Amino acid sequence: MTAAASSSSQINLTWSASTDNVGVTGYQVYRAGTQVGTSTTTSYSDTGLTASTSYSYTVKAIDAAGNLSGASNTATATTNSGTTPPSNLALNKTGVSSSNEGTSYTAAKAFDGNATTRWASVEGVDPQWIYVDLGSVKKISQVKLSWEAAYGKSYKIQVSTDSGTPTNWTDVFSTTTGNGAIDDISIAPQNARYVRLYATARGTSYGYSLYEFEVYGTDS
Repeated sequence: MTAAASSSSQINLTWSASTDNVGVTGYQVYRAGTQVGTSTTTSYSDTGLTASTSYSYTVKAIDAAGNLSGASNTATATTNSGTTPPSNLALNKTGVSSSNEGTSYTAAKAFDGNATTRWASVEGVDPQWIYVDLGSVKKISQVKLSWEAAYGKSYKIQVSTDSGTPTNWTDVFSTTTGNGAIDDISIAPQNARYVRLYATARGTSYGYSLYEFEVYGTDS
C-alpha cells in the first residue's frame, strides 16, 4: 500500500489486488486503526483532512463470504501546507523605461516571465529607470530583480499611487553596493500602483539590463 498527498486536505491511497478462493469483493480503508471508507477498486481518496498533518493508513480485503483479511502494510503521508505560493503582480503588466538599447530590449521584456529575454537601457548613460503599472493599487512587500551582466551598482526602488502617468515617487529601498545576479528585496508593506527601479550608477561600462523585474504582494 502507498499513500501520497494531493493537496492540503486530500491523500490518495493505492494498493495491490488481493485474491482468495471465494473472491474478493472490496476493501476496507483504515486511518490510524479506524475505518474511514470502502472501495471496490485498489484505490481510495481520503478527503476533508487537515493541512500539514501526518496520517497513517492500512487496508483490509473482504470476500464474498464476508471474511476479512489481515491488515496491509502501514502507509503514511503528510498533507500539503495549504499555503498558496505568492504571485508575481508585475507579470505581463505594462512596463515603461527611460530608454531601450534596441527594439529587442524593450521594457515589456522585463515583465514577460521569460528568463531569456531582457530589458536593456542605452549604454553609458546615467540615470536610467524602468517602472511597471500594476493596473490598480496593491499592497507590495517584495521586489525581485534578475540582472543581466549589465547591473546597477547604485539604485532605488520607488513606488507611486498616482492615477495616470506617475509623477510622485516615494523611495522604499536604496543601495550603493549592488553586485548584480539576483536582488531579492523585502520592503515594509507599501501601497503602490507603480513600482520603479531608478538607477544612478552602473556596475559596468554598459547600461542597465534586467531579465526579470518581479513584484510580490496582495490587493490593497
